[in-house]
Amino acid sequence: MASFEYRYIGAESLPARLSEFDVQQYFRLSKADVEAISARFRADRRAGVAVMLLFLRASGRPLDRVSTLPRALLHHVGEAIGGRAPTIASLRSIYQRRPTHYEHQLWAKEYLGLKDVDKSNSDLLVAYLNAQANEVSSVDELVTSACRWLYERKLLIPSDRQVRDLARKCYANVEAAILTTVQATVPANLLARCREVVFSPRKDGASTTLEWLRTPPKRHSPGTFTETLEKISFLKGLGTHEWTFDSIPLEKQRGYAQNIQDRRPVMTRRLTDSSQAIELVFFLRITLLELTDGLMYQSARRVSDLVRHAYEKTQAKQARSSVEYRERLLSIKALVNDTSQPAEQRLAAIGDIVTDLNPLSSTSHAASVRETLTDDPHRIRSLLSSLQDLDFKGYSNDNSLKLLTSLKEIYAGKLTELPQDQAFPVDKPWRDLVDDPDRKRALQALEACAMVGLRKSLRRGSVWIDHSFSYRERDQMLIPTKEWRQDRERHLSILGLSADPDAFLRPLLKHIEAGLKAVSEARQQGKLTIDAQGMLHLPALEALPEEIDPKRTRDLMFKQIGRVQFPDLLLEMDAHTNFSEILLARRATDESELVALYAALIAHGTEIDAKSVAAMTPQLDPDQVSVAMRALEASGRLRRANERVVEFQGKHAIAELWGSGKTASSDMMSLDASKHLWNARVDPRRRTHAAGMYTHVLDQHGIVYDQPIVLNERQAGPAIEGVVRYNDSTERVRLSLLAVDTHGYTNPAMAISKLLEFDLCPRLRDLSERKLFLPRSLEAPEGLDQVLVRDVSLKAITKGWDELLRLAASIRSGRVSANVALQRFGSAAQGDPVHKAADQLGRLLRTLFLCDYFSNPEFRREIHTILNRGESVHQLQRAVYFGKVASERGRRRDEMIAISGSHTLLTNLVLAWNTHHMQETADRWRRTGQKLEDTWLARMGPAHFANVNFRGTFKFGVSRYAEMLISGSTDKPAKRA
Repeated sequence: MASFEYRYIGAESLPARLSEFDVQQYFRLSKADVEAISARFRADRRAGVAVMLLFLRASGRPLDRVSTLPRALLHHVGEAIGGRAPTIASLRSIYQRRPTHYEHQLWAKEYLGLKDVDKSNSDLLVAYLNAQANEVSSVDELVTSACRWLYERKLLIPSDRQVRDLARKCYANVEAAILTTVQATVPANLLARCREVVFSPRKDGASTTLEWLRTPPKRHSPGTFTETLEKISFLKGLGTHEWTFDSIPLEKQRGYAQNIQDRRPVMTRRLTDSSQAIELVFFLRITLLELTDGLMYQSARRVSDLVRHAYEKTQAKQARSSVEYRERLLSIKALVNDTSQPAEQRLAAIGDIVTDLNPLSSTSHAASVRETLTDDPHRIRSLLSSLQDLDFKGYSNDNSLKLLTSLKEIYAGKLTELPQDQAFPVDKPWRDLVDDPDRKRALQALEACAMVGLRKSLRRGSVWIDHSFSYRERDQMLIPTKEWRQDRERHLSILGLSADPDAFLRPLLKHIEAGLKAVSEARQQGKLTIDAQGMLHLPALEALPEEIDPKRTRDLMFKQIGRVQFPDLLLEMDAHTNFSEILLARRATDESELVALYAALIAHGTEIDAKSVAAMTPQLDPDQVSVAMRALEASGRLRRANERVVEFQGKHAIAELWGSGKTASSDMMSLDASKHLWNARVDPRRRTHAAGMYTHVLDQHGIVYDQPIVLNERQAGPAIEGVVRYNDSTERVRLSLLAVDTHGYTNPAMAISKLLEFDLCPRLRDLSERKLFLPRSLEAPEGLDQVLVRDVSLKAITKGWDELLRLAASIRSGRVSANVALQRFGSAAQGDPVHKAADQLGRLLRTLFLCDYFSNPEFRREIHTILNRGESVHQLQRAVYFGKVASERGRRRDEMIAISGSHTLLTNLVLAWNTHHMQETADRWRRTGQKLEDTWLARMGPAHFANVNFRGTFKFGVSRYAEMLISGSTDKPAKRA
């Protein structure tokens, strides 16, 4: 329940203080409310009933527990009802008679249309909670879901104890069903063996097996690769790869596995048999899946390293050859010019120089790299031998799987040469090398071919491993064929698409025709040019006229806002948004727990580690911070907290001047990391090891989605994934346009994004990519022939349309992430009908986008503005996290997600704090008559951090906000008169 609109649902009391912003958002009396109250109650009773009505509407519960009412709320009520409300009041002073209190509650309940929970509604609530218990990881989250369910159906929310007891019962029922499933899947004797082996010490005696399994991979090295293989073999020896739990949601399984990861092994051993069985089984299963994914990543990286080394070696060899050729030419030239020697002697000397000169090679550079790759057989053979024990499966026509099987037989026979009389299904580029008369070298070529082919097959999904998250069979990731045939119409209705491809293509081609005409007119008007090489050139956008007033106003505004210490900023924003309640799934029980949560956010979201944060925070010790950091790794909580903060920021009027919330940009920011982090790569710009954080930034500046990614890989998948997951909620404005740079798009990505109801708009870096792709049947205006490429196949789009829709529906429904889908159907899947259809459709959509981009300067300016806005937020992100990710952090998937989410949350909190104070300052200036234009505010932004002190001693003054942030800080219920 992250939505800012539902912040007070289920609350039993009001804090002693409310801000004016909160009053306007949650406790505002409408004209109809005032009229209804005035018609029913006399003047001296109106203030009390108004407060009762406002609280009941905001929380869904009657107001019983509060002594002093917030002054801001009383002031608003007094202004609204036209009377004079008391500046200090309590329930006891307002309701000295119990019947009057009950009468006002009853009237407010009837006025709002609220009903008590009856038997039928109770049964529906139980059914809902039983379903939700499969998704959440704690009873507290289930209580929150129950309150929201009741509120949305206009049912009076019972007391917290009643709701919590019901949630506990439903949670226990689901756990009992899960235990039954576990016991049916894992035999009792095998479960007992798992317990015995996992808690027993390792051979070296340094740790238990459970501690060994919990240890994440270290640096990218052969040792890490070998240890990962050893862990996978151990888990498969327990039969973990044969366990299937399709009826239990994956996130639920992750939650149980995370419990073991978070606590000390000795505490896990003390659990009851049932709880220990559930958590242990899912820990072993999830660990196997994650280790397999990690192994596939490490093997792919080793392949890339080997190919890169071969490439560099080939370049060096070619460079040496060039130098040798030049030296020989200079020697020959010197002999030609040396007239002191006879011609016969000089010819003989020239002959000696060119005697051992090799003929010019007719092979390409790629062929030379392949040949060089075969010169490194030991590392290639070591990699392939290590992968022999994995249960690879694949399509019958996949050559790499056949080669892997053949090599397994060769290794088993301890052959050192490739058999002469056996045919191998190698790709054409490798054929000459495999047919080499030197059969030892031919074996080396076959191994290199198998290695490169296996990596490509894994990426496109023609080879898979069942015990994996990202490398499962491709059809398992999509909606099952039978289900797709049955529910196709429902999925297409959600997507807003037709099963007939012509219904999509006809209007698209008409839009392209109109766009081509606009481009032709722009060329005739000199707004763009086409050179002799067929390259299209656009003039630089003219800068908007520089205005002094907005700059001065911005500087003055932030000067009046003043400086702020980071702890004060966190506390103030928590009081406005209650993000800590989302992170803990409940309110903090005391000040120590709340401060530890803030410290954990800083430890995850900045370069400061737990020990350093504890040293900077007088109230804490490192153990408290470490425990809170592990709690932040719970699935989904950081994302929901970020959503709450972004929604708070968007509620300000000034945010509407920055944008509509329908457009965004996405880009990667690299965080410097230790080279000993196994998933760190070298940033090609900064030339340092780094980890990638991919973020989506709204036109209103807030970061709406974040995810950690690997550097030097295409970012189209993460770009689409962020928009799809953000648009999943129907409670917010949906994104319709995403601006990206060249790395954030591919042709298939253009197609998938359009089928998912938003436009992917790339800023293309290379002029060679600014071509207009058309089908042969489409006519184009004269003068554009040099930039037209007529190779789009409408037939290919039609042929793969149904499977393309199935892929889009699978991404939309969450069965597969866009990251994995774009890998399986990306460039590695060339020749696949779905890839071909997506590629051809993407070319058409890119043409339509480029027509608008070329012909409409305002559209081009909008794309650049959105992208620049994202860059400004990146500067703030670097101010929050300016150091390096330590080598001992970020090794686990959950920890890397927590680092990314915490960093994003801290950045959003700064943006929201600035927005809130900019709005307050603007409102104050306007009340005093100071000139302030909306156009000035539109050109300002909240990505300002010079006034925020991110470092130093962290002193959290929690007492100022205790009533709003800590459970039980409000006064006890007032006694009735």
